Amino acid sequence: MKLDIVEFGSTNPNTLYLIHGWGVCSRIFYEIVPKLAKTFHVVCIDLPGYGINVNIPANRADGIILSLEETIKPNSAILGWSLGGLLALKYVILHPDNHSLITCSSSPRFTQDLNTKWPGIDKKLLDSLTSLLTKKNANVIIDKFLTMQALGSKTMREDIKKIKSYLKEAPSPQFYELMAGLKTLIDEDLRASVSRITPPTLHLYGKNDRLTPPSQSYIWPHKNDTKIYIFDKSSHAPFISEPVEFVNIVTDFLTTYFF
Repeated sequence: MKLDIVEFGSTNPNTLYLIHGWGVCSRIFYEIVPKLAKTFHVVCIDLPGYGINVNIPANRADGIILSLEETIKPNSAILGWSLGGLLALKYVILHPDNHSLITCSSSPRFTQDLNTKWPGIDKKLLDSLTSLLTKKNANVIIDKFLTMQALGSKTMREDIKKIKSYLKEAPSPQFYELMAGLKTLIDEDLRASVSRITPPTLHLYGKNDRLTPPSQSYIWPHKNDTKIYIFDKSSHAPFISEPVEFVNIVTDFLTTYFF
């Protein structure tokens, strides 16, 4: 099912799609959208069960990919944050020829893997969130998760206030999509497929991110058009903590390697 979108800077032919993470909608990007829209045609996508697509039935990763196939046009760039980065990665692996990929605070596998010494989120934490999540307390769990994401940022209190201000008018996400998203974070593992990434790719990290630490960055292919950047003052949401630098890095990458 094709998703409803919100567009900015629509006169520019160079399109950048933004895909949000778990528990929030695309309004999370509204700090950087006006700046990006000066250079690109920016399209904000709300995933099924979120924001303007809150009434679309919830789905797991493969179902969301089908919706993205009907929504995203060829020859465009895709920026996915957190869970959105995992979905964007999966999408580009399946459609390698037409898209540039930018992941932000994301990972091909979110949970730790002690057997391979893969750093990430303790699976027990995500299992705990899943077991605690109910229809009645969903907003409380989301609020705790947002606080976790800001931990380590040098502007943590300001970051949390900004995030909540952007999301305050958004509808609450579907409970079943929240559950499906947590399951995706727990189960999805794309590490064996990252070698199939062929287009220009940029991977962004916050230096102090405890959920997707920069130490994961060794996994990405070593190519001239694969770049990694770590924001020194940020945790899980560098586009909130360091918005000017974030826009500059994204713009420089896309105008140099893709558009």
